[in-house]
Amino acid sequence: MTIESFSRHATRPDISLVSEDTYCVLSPEETMGFVAKVGNLFVAHSGTDLAHAIEIGQSLSWDEAVSMVVRAFGTLR
Repeated sequence: MTIESFSRHATRPDISLVSEDTYCVLSPEETMGFVAKVGNLFVAHSGTDLAHAIEIGQSLSWDEAVSMVVRAFGTLR
């Protein structure tokens, strides 16, 4: 699922900068997860609290990392 296909089914997630290399992926109601840039990789984390979020995947693509967070959030619903 790409961010574009997510936006067809629901509101496009908002992105908020948490630190220099870490971003928060937000639904309209809550935190979906986080994406951290580590070197050339984007690391996707699922969870509402960065300190307790669980790594769910890595990608060279920003869009794919955000999509991983969105998919993981959807399976928790």
